[in-house]
Order: sequence, then structure tokens, then C-alpha cells
Amino acid sequence: MEAVMKYGVLMHKTTMNLGDDIQAYASAQFLPHIDYMVERENIDSFQSEGNEPVGVIMSAWWMWQKWNWPPAECIVPKLVSMHMNNYTIYRKASPIQDEWLQEIGGEFFRANGPVGCRDQTTLDFFTERGFDCYFSGCITLTLPKQKKTADAGTYVCLVDLKPELEAAAREWLKDSGLEIRVMTHHCDYRKSNATMEERFQAVEDTLTQYQNARFVVTRRLHVSLPCLAMETPVLSIVNMNDAGNTSRWAPYYNWVNHIPDKEFINGNISFDYHNPPENKKEHLPTREALTAEISQFIEETKDCALPIDQIKKTSYTEQEARIWQNKLMHWTLEKWLHQNRGLLEERNKFKKKAAVLEKRLKNQNGGTLPEEVAKIQKLEKQLEDVTLKDWAKACMKRHKKK
Repeated sequence: MEAVMKYGVLMHKTTMNLGDDIQAYASAQFLPHIDYMVERENIDSFQSEGNEPVGVIMSAWWMWQKWNWPPAECIVPKLVSMHMNNYTIYRKASPIQDEWLQEIGGEFFRANGPVGCRDQTTLDFFTERGFDCYFSGCITLTLPKQKKTADAGTYVCLVDLKPELEAAAREWLKDSGLEIRVMTHHCDYRKSNATMEERFQAVEDTLTQYQNARFVVTRRLHVSLPCLAMETPVLSIVNMNDAGNTSRWAPYYNWVNHIPDKEFINGNISFDYHNPPENKKEHLPTREALTAEISQFIEETKDCALPIDQIKKTSYTEQEARIWQNKLMHWTLEKWLHQNRGLLEERNKFKKKAAVLEKRLKNQNGGTLPEEVAKIQKLEKQLEDVTLKDWAKACMKRHKKK
């Protein structure tokens, strides 16, 4: 029987992180066919042909534009491997925290739950708000192995290591006889016309390099987890004292061979590069359970010929959803304006103090501003690239040192 349910791959079209596409690639492997690409940040305005139902595996990092919620009516979701960020205006996001999960926004999750959470922090987030949820793990744990290449085992991949970590790695590996390949997940699709196929090819090329490496050294979660899935030995450099790592790496930190960055820099590395240890096996039950769950979703939906109004589990209409969304947008703009005014007031106070200090420094240096102060002035012009508070703190710290 010919499949009648259509399927879409969830992607972030303008991503600057290859990890987003690796998650999309992992989702795509489960789909019988791909009929649509669904933009994560504009999931509310997605349109299918004739409003036909579209099955979507909702594994992703959610999300910058939280006002673009709930998803379009035609989406039939499988809520697994979801990560909820709690970024605010101070991290280039919006003032929205959990407001998007209230009323109609929350009904989407309650009706289509339980919510499969990618990490412990997301699980806590939903649990604290009374949602039915569980730990599903990350969909990249389900990745298949890639093809073998002729150079398998002759090189090591260093992925997105800070300069001091890369230097320490090169020193550690200098007598290993292994080729060192420095790689990155930084990409820029903001102005790209690359097709989904081209982007997935870039993912495959990267994963193939990881697959055939003697081992991989990285700070990135979405390097470590694919390596677990493909059984490539991986050494993860993780500082669990960093708040960002605490939120994203639990419980994966204990599933990988890991080392804090200071220990790595100091050369206290027990990892044998001649005979790299096998990866731990703690991820396997999660991989198997997640694979089975997504496969069941596909099996249950692939032959469905019903229209969306007979499939959807939410009770609100499309019009009611957009009215609620409009209210959320108004609240967001008002909150944003209020917070920006506060930040501008702080910035102006700081600028006055900085001007006094700069004048004093000019007088002390015969009318010539020191190099550090010139750097501060340059930073001011690049204000949009950092948060206002962080910028002010950094500049005041520099002034105090002078």
C-alpha cells in the first residue's frame, strides 16, 4: 500500500551550528520519505499543500523566536529529544521564559505528550510546570555508522577546541604518528541557498571523518554523542562547573570518557592514544528505546489517510491559536522595550563614568589614549555583538586595571 502520510524534516535554515543539521539528519533516517522541510523558528507559519497532515519528529533546540508558537495545525508531532533553552534578552534572545508554554502554548504539549526531553535540565523544566514528560535522550544517539575509508585509524580529529586546548593536544600527540585534523561545527547558513540534500551531504562528510578517526577530542555535545552512536572513541573536554555545560551535558557527562580542561592543559591525560579506550555503554538502552519509540510513531502514522481535523489532538482552532500568539507577541514587545530601556539607562551611566576615566587617562598620558582605552572605544561600536551588561562589566574591569 502506498504511504499517504507526508513527513517533514525539522531544520533551522539559518543555523551557524552544524549540530542542528546533525540532529535533523538523525531524524531524517527514520522517515519513509521526506516531503517537506519545516523551519524550526517559523514552525507556526508552516503550510502544507491543502493543509494535509505532516508528521514531524520534534527533536531540536527550542528556540530563539518563542512567539512563533504553537506549531501550524497541519503538523502531526512526535515530541522527542527536545531541549528547552531559557535564554533571555541578556543572551540575544527574547524576554520570554515559560510564557509560551501557558494556555494554548501549553495545551499543544499536554495534548501531544508526553514530552521526550533531551537532557535533565529540560526534564526538570517541564516537570516543574506540571507537564507529562520523560527523559528520551538525544536523537543523535540513534545515528548509524558511516562508510569506512582507506585512511581509517590514521588520524585524530580535534573539534572546536579553544587555542590553549588545541596547543595542549598537539603537544600530547606530537609523538603519536597520527595526523591531526582540526575541525569545527561552526557554519553559516544565514545567507545560504544550500539545499537540504547539500546540507545533509556536509553532515555525512563530517560524520564519516569522525567514524574513521582513531579517536576524537572535542568540547561539543553533538560531536561526542554521534561518536558514541558510531562507536568511535571520543574524549570529551567538559567543565561541569560551567552553567551551560551543566544544563546540556546531564546525564551525558557520565556516559563519555571525559576530562576537565585544566587537567587536559596540564597534561594529566590517562587516555591512551595508541590504544584508545572503547566508549562506555550506558547510552545503549536510551538509544534502543528512542529508536523503538520513533519507529512506532512512523508505523502508526505512515498509512493514515485522515484529514488533519480528525488527527489533531488539540482542541483550539487555528484562529484561536493565532489570537493567543498575537497576545504573546504584544507582551513580548512591551517586556522587551521595558528591559531595553533599563539596559540603556545602565549603559548611559557607564558611559559617563567611562568618559571621566578616559579624560583622566588622557591627561596622564600627554593627550594620547592608551591602547587599552582605544580598544574599549572600538568595543562600544560593536555593542550589538555582546550583551550590554557584560560589555559594561568588561570595560569597567579594563579601566580599573589601568
